[in-house]
Amino acid sequence: MQRRSLLGAAAALPALDHRAMAQGSAIAGWPSRPVRILVGFPPGGLPDVYARLLSDRLSAMLAQPVIVENRPGGGGTLANEQLARTEDGHTFMSTSISMTAGAALRAGQIGYDVLRDIAPVSLISVVANGVLVHPSVPARTIEEFVALAKAQPGRVTCASPGNGTSGHVTQEYFKLRTGTDMVHVPYRGSGPLLPDFLGGQVQSVIDNIPVYMPHVREGRLRLLAVTTPQRWPSEPAVPTLAETMAPGFDVRAWFGVVAPVRTPGPVLEAMNRLVVAALNEPGVARRVREGGAEPAPTSRAEFGQFMREDMERWTEVVRVSGAKAD
Repeated sequence: MQRRSLLGAAAALPALDHRAMAQGSAIAGWPSRPVRILVGFPPGGLPDVYARLLSDRLSAMLAQPVIVENRPGGGGTLANEQLARTEDGHTFMSTSISMTAGAALRAGQIGYDVLRDIAPVSLISVVANGVLVHPSVPARTIEEFVALAKAQPGRVTCASPGNGTSGHVTQEYFKLRTGTDMVHVPYRGSGPLLPDFLGGQVQSVIDNIPVYMPHVREGRLRLLAVTTPQRWPSEPAVPTLAETMAPGFDVRAWFGVVAPVRTPGPVLEAMNRLVVAALNEPGVARRVREGGAEPAPTSRAEFGQFMREDMERWTEVVRVSGAKAD
């Protein structure tokens, strides 16, 4: 599903009456207790940021506490497994492209099936990944960085938020397309990664750009290229990989809300309406854009199709690149 159609779908969704939804949503008696939003990564990354942004609005709409629980580990797989086993009708997850990319990378090694055990609720946003370097790296353009990595095979370090995250699989795709051989350094989330990157312990990172842009603007890091097919709206001066080193390169990270597949259908539909309503609020949409992303609320059916296409894409990338969890 193209980014343009996702954003168009969001614009076409009807306005919702938040007060009516808060007085019982579409279902009498739900929620009957606090709602949980799981996050498979530590605080500081976008899944956590979005979970907390939504929890504030959903708490007001539902007149019940909406509690964020961070359950990091395994590039999000530990929380995914917990979600897949849950049947309480009150548990959701703020997730990301790592759910589909990680499943492709760990095919046959995880105890859940993304398309069978996880129910889509709505996308939250789409965002560019970026190729970033520490200022100590003698490369000011993406062309110079690729040349440096080719001249020093197996020596340039490139960090990601963890095995199976979009940063990891995008890095594998980048190496495949540019003919480079870099050392993957996985972390347990963007939050733990950032201090080491700022300190120069790792030379480069491929990850979602919003986490790093404040440091790029202050000159503490360099953003050399973005992974989207067109230049990203918030960073129009930064070239794409498609226009420089890898024609046709197209990776757009995404974030969304999902639930256990056993969650009752009316609850899933009610949560979809609530999330869409929150994301359509001007203040919430502004905060998403200020972070460098584009809001992309969708219907459940649209998000489900999007996840199926994403699984197909990353399954093929893993097959062609030979990428493995480190």
